[in-house]
Formats: sequence, C-alpha cells, structure tokens
Amino acid sequence: MVGLLERLSPGDHACLVAGDEPALTRSVAAYVRAGLRARHRVLYLGRGERVVSELAALGVDVRSALAAGRLRIESAAGEYVHGGAFDVEASVAHFRAQAEQARSEGFRGFRAFGDMSWAARTGRTALLPHYEARVNRLFAEGFAMGVCLYDRRLFGAVELRDIIRSHPCTITAQTDPEAVPLLRAVRIATPDGAGVRLEGEADLSNRNALRTVLEHLAEESGETLTVEVTALRFADSAAARTLLGVSGPGRRKLRVVGCSATLRRLLLLHGAGAEVEFA
Repeated sequence: MVGLLERLSPGDHACLVAGDEPALTRSVAAYVRAGLRARHRVLYLGRGERVVSELAALGVDVRSALAAGRLRIESAAGEYVHGGAFDVEASVAHFRAQAEQARSEGFRGFRAFGDMSWAARTGRTALLPHYEARVNRLFAEGFAMGVCLYDRRLFGAVELRDIIRSHPCTITAQTDPEAVPLLRAVRIATPDGAGVRLEGEADLSNRNALRTVLEHLAEESGETLTVEVTALRFADSAAARTLLGVSGPGRRKLRVVGCSATLRRLLLLHGAGAEVEFA
C-alpha cells in the first residue's frame, strides 16, 4: 500500500480498504509526506491528535507543516456533516472551496485523506456511494486528489461493493505494490469545450465513477464530448456502455480519440452509430 499511495497524483481518487494492517499508518505517512514534498496542501480527516503523534513518529514534520498551513488535521465528521446532516452537494462544494483556496495560495495541488469510519459509526452510510461518485467531478479537474479509507470491519460487503464502484481505483493489502491507479480520468481542453483523458483500466469496479465524470463533462461539452483513450489499457462492456450513454441520436456526439481496435469493436458491438466519431 505504501508504494501505491506515494505514486498517486492530482486527479486520482482512491478507495483504501483496510482493517488493522500494520502497514496502514506507514501508508498514511507516505501519502502525507509525498504531498508535503510536492508542495500540496494536505488535509487529513480522521483521528485528530492521535495521528499527529503517529505521523511524527514516522518522520513527518507535523508541527512545522501545521504551523505553516501546509497540513490540516481535522475530525472527519465535521467536514462531511453540514447542518446536522450528511449533505452530499454541500460536502462536494466544501472540498471544492478548499481546493480553490489552496490553488489561490500558491500550492501545486490539494490532497485529502478521509477516514470514513465516522459514517458507519453514525449510521450515515446510505449516501456514501452517491457522494464518492459526485466528488469525482472535482478530482477530474486535475488539481485535487483524495484517498478514502474504509475499514472493512465496519462496512458490509454490499456496502463496500457499491462504494468501491464509485472510485476510479481501489487499494487493498493484496493490491500489487507496483501497480498504478486502476483508472485516472482528467479533464482536458478541446476546441469544442470540455473533454476527458482516460488512463488505465475501466471496468465494472469503477463504472459509477466513470459515469459521473462523463455526465458532468457532457453538461459542459456542447454538441460533442471528446474522450481521449490512448492510454486506456482495458475497457469492458460496462465501460463501453457508459461511454455510449452520453451520446445518441438527437443528443450530443461522442468523439473517441486514440481508440484501439479492440475498444472500437466493443463500442460498435454495443450500438455505436453515426453519433460516435473515431479520431
């Protein structure tokens, strides 16, 4: 887990599924340390003062970073619960405001680490898949990044399945430490307006995340949404249907740039017609 968290970059949104692994705290320290080294503003949402001593013991200069405003450590529930309720749109807007503040203050990125145990302990888990899908819109802009920690001892298998599908990538103790994030979706500028570059692998495990990013960009794309897939190593039928879902007769066109022969066949198999342009 340590190596993977160190290699995350702005635009990434990872679901970290863990329990009491000894490496967990080292992984958090690696993520925070990498952010400070990259001149990102780092926000840790979780165990408050306890994590301060843990990070310091692992060599993170916590006190200096806190004093300089490069690191913030807050209670998780306080950042997600607004007006006494878990308001998805308010939470996304809140994180967007923090990212914009970091940008305006000269930071090169904004990275958050959220321990989502608060939701299980307060009975607020029902909206988590929707929240995790919606916040992908922020990360797709390429400045902010986030890791969401889900303790598998607190969440049921069905809950975790739906939550995982709302993240572009998932990290567990069994994930190949040399792997790269499963899917990265970053907004790009195109002559027609908004577009997105997809890298990695798009499959059933991140279908909801991909759908949310595409739908968001489609709202701003005008008549054509451009999806650049040169670095997309794999896409399954769920991903193909999700791509086609933003286009259709009488709706916007979909321009697919750098499409492999395999993906092209898959899109045609699932009904791609004249509204899909391959470039």
